[in-house]
Amino acid sequence: MVAARRLWTPKITTAALGIPLLLAGSLAAPAKAAPQQAPTAAPAPCPAAVPMASVQAGMTGQGLTVVRGKAPQPFTVEVLGVLPNGIAPGKNLILVEVSDVAGGHVVDQGGGIWAGMSGSPVYVGGKLLGSVSYGFTSSPSPIGGVTPAGDMMELLTKAGAAKAPPQGRKTIPLPASTRAGLATRAKVTAPRGNLQRLPSPLSVSGLAPQRLGQLQSRADAAGLSVVAYAGGSISATKATAAAAAPVAGGNIGAVMSYGDVTAGAVGTVTAVCGNQVLAFGHYFRFAGAATYGANDATSLAIVKDNTFGSFKMAKIEGGFGTVHQDRRSGLAARLGAAPPSTPVTTTIRNWDKGGSRTGTSRIVDQSSIAALVNLAVLGRFDATFDEVGDGRASNTWTIAGTRRGGAAFSLTRANRWASRSDLALEPANDIAVAVDALVNNDFEPVTIQRVGFQATFSSTFQQLRITGAAVSVNGGKYTSARTLRVKAGSDLKIRVSLVPYRSTSTRTTTIGMKVPAKAGGRVGSLMLSGGGTQAMDENELFCLLSPAGCETGPTESSLNGVLSSIRSAPRNDDVVANLVLESPEGDAAPMTTTASARQGAVVAGAHDFVLDVRP
Repeated sequence: MVAARRLWTPKITTAALGIPLLLAGSLAAPAKAAPQQAPTAAPAPCPAAVPMASVQAGMTGQGLTVVRGKAPQPFTVEVLGVLPNGIAPGKNLILVEVSDVAGGHVVDQGGGIWAGMSGSPVYVGGKLLGSVSYGFTSSPSPIGGVTPAGDMMELLTKAGAAKAPPQGRKTIPLPASTRAGLATRAKVTAPRGNLQRLPSPLSVSGLAPQRLGQLQSRADAAGLSVVAYAGGSISATKATAAAAAPVAGGNIGAVMSYGDVTAGAVGTVTAVCGNQVLAFGHYFRFAGAATYGANDATSLAIVKDNTFGSFKMAKIEGGFGTVHQDRRSGLAARLGAAPPSTPVTTTIRNWDKGGSRTGTSRIVDQSSIAALVNLAVLGRFDATFDEVGDGRASNTWTIAGTRRGGAAFSLTRANRWASRSDLALEPANDIAVAVDALVNNDFEPVTIQRVGFQATFSSTFQQLRITGAAVSVNGGKYTSARTLRVKAGSDLKIRVSLVPYRSTSTRTTTIGMKVPAKAGGRVGSLMLSGGGTQAMDENELFCLLSPAGCETGPTESSLNGVLSSIRSAPRNDDVVANLVLESPEGDAAPMTTTASARQGAVVAGAHDFVLDVRP
């Protein structure tokens, strides 16, 4: 089932850059349609590149791509001109029109250039012009852009962990003169939008349509140009088994994870040069030095969409190596061994009916591991809970990994959850944010080696709500006055009133706390709340797909501090008392004191007091 569609990336709405086409005058008059060509003999797997200096408007050539299955099909390409620095400074873009060869059906299947053609090689005179990698997003069009072969060939020499360079333009405005020239061509129009990288079809298994929609929204917010669709899963064993050798114009999957959640971007092989493969003609996640699985794929269909642009739906299959570069000009993969993977095991038990289900995903892309752990938990939880509505759950998870020098660490945490609508969402987000905090910490490199998640759920909702509180100072009478005047160093006892869901009875819990001895003259607040109120907002979690990760709270001073902060964070079944006292002159940091009392059920609601501390 296909996920809800959307505009893939924001468009640049400023005026066109006014960069002239090379030989742009050739567009001023109607041009002859490119001659229809019969399929030709297969080109060399790693042909020489057409020199940019010789690229001229009116050149014709042939491209290769897969429409259905695995066999590349030919299509015709005519060069319309060159946009100097069109992709980025020093990176030109070749503007082309594509059409079908006699009896062919590459272009008509998608109504023009479609997502998934990225990397489709184009040949002129037996040499490689480049790959079709840019198109319009507003509507299908035969007009698109080719990434020059010379720029892609530079990926063959990339190695190491160098950081990715600036991304360059997301969209490429067409100069007004170019649009006017295109408008005069017989039966050829340029949509109102601008050229941009073709989105990468993203095959994801194990997710309900609702989750695919959430993934799509997060990807859009993170600036990741993909179109997510429901794909099939493949075990890590089968996915890393040797596949048929890749061929130019054939399918390729850049795979981030296997198993329950098999997630990979689908594109086209541009060239096979020795033991390396070039593909896509643009970046996927712009990771620079990357670690994705390089896999074969079978095209199932070109899904035609006249509103947002058509895309290839494909099934990920056996592997043939590792993608090691994810750069502006494309992907590069080495043939041979598959990348190492991190197992994520998820076990979900049913409190009401008994029984459990366990699933495993194996993640190969450490840079997106937080987002993929999130999907693995969501998918298994949904498959077991199998409803939308009231529910409660308890869970425990363990994250094991290595830090600087290869030293091992292990982090375990338990929590409780309650929801009237989406029981799986918060537990999945909780573990994902913890993984993100570890991988993207500021202090030491961290590699996640193993993730385990266990949860037990019930279809009955259970929750306690804070309805009031009273405070005793130094053993005195309890008062519910909202403003309290106390001395520095005083002992506070806070009695919190709690009402269970759909009950008229009230229960209480008591929390002890001491006012700091040096807090005299300060004023602040005493806030009582359920630990769950401190959870991260769902709308902020697109950061799980961001290269920089998420900002999860106060900055720690070491990786040990990050680990300690995660372990000691309030649980959802805690009543948390948080005292914050400000300096009267504003010249010192606030004094903070926290205490809590565990209840055995999720706590919601809040209550607060104002504290005026005398010396």
